[in-house]
This record gives sequence, structure tokens and C-alpha cells, in this order.
Amino acid sequence: MTIEEKIRKLEGGKTYVVDIARLQDHEQALVFGDIIRTVYEVMASGSEDVLDLSGLDEETAEQPPKKVILFVDELNKFAPTAGKDAPLLLDLIEIAERGRSLGVVLLAAQQFSSSVHSRVIGNSATRVFGRTAPTELTHAAYRDLPEAVRGHLSRLSKGELLLTHPLYRQPVKIRFPRPAYWQPGT
Repeated sequence: MTIEEKIRKLEGGKTYVVDIARLQDHEQALVFGDIIRTVYEVMASGSEDVLDLSGLDEETAEQPPKKVILFVDELNKFAPTAGKDAPLLLDLIEIAERGRSLGVVLLAAQQFSSSVHSRVIGNSATRVFGRTAPTELTHAAYRDLPEAVRGHLSRLSKGELLLTHPLYRQPVKIRFPRPAYWQPGT
């Protein structure tokens, strides 16, 4: 069964992992592009205004899950700031701008927000920041953060993150606990 066939039969409550780390950059773009386009098509076909279930009982009708979360590491590779020629840029902008209404959520990680296209960053409701270099904080991707918060980002300790979301007036500090195997003094 191909990846596309497997993705077209997405089931809710399951996790699908496609590890593209060992592929060349152009191969990664091909595989990732195929996955996001297929997921988007599946979810769009399942939206209530598009899906026609007439004549099918609910048991036999294959419906996509209500939500699909696409996690991508190093998003800047696929949606770069200066990426007019990036093959996946338009697909990722589409998901960032309209995906939530279809149940497609893009969860991405990258070292530098400034290297990700502004329309993708601008449509991110929830953002989580780790310790960030002061030079990175001068870029436009951080302009919506108050100066005091930007200053705080450069001084976060290991395991500390700041979460921002439009529902919260102030960023929320998150602290990851040390792993259970870590003991002080070892």
C-alpha cells in the first residue's frame, strides 16, 4: 500500500508517522508535498458542504477524522521567507489560512521564526518560544510581542518556554519538569 493510499484511509485516534529525515531535500519535498495535498483533499472532501452521504448508512460511509494534525520539523525548509520558488509554499499557506476550518492543523517547529514565510507565521494562533537570540528577536516575526517579552525570551533557562495565544493577555510561561531519571548531583 502506498503512502497516498494509506493517508486516504485516515482513521481518527491513530498516529501516522512518515519519517523523511534520511531522504534528500528534493525527495523530502516530494513526499511531504504529496502527504499534505492528500490530507487536505481528504479533509476537504469530508466537509459537510462537500460530502454527499445520501444513500449510504452511517456505518458504511467512510468519513475522515474530525481533525488531522500535521507535525513538521524545520518548517522553514518548506515555507521559507524568501521562497517564491518553494514548491510547497502555496500549499502550506493554504493550510495555515484555511486548514482549521477543514480540521487540518499545522503544528510546526523551527529554530528561527524569521526564516518562515510571514503568511504562515501570521496565521499561527498559538506560538511557543524557547530561548531566542537577541538578533533573531529584531525580525518582523516577533513584532507582535511587547519589548519586555522579547527581552525575557533571550533570558529563558533550559526547559522554559513562553506560550502566546490571542485568548491570553500575557504570554504564559511553561516549564518542563526534569526527566524522572535525572537526580540532583548526578
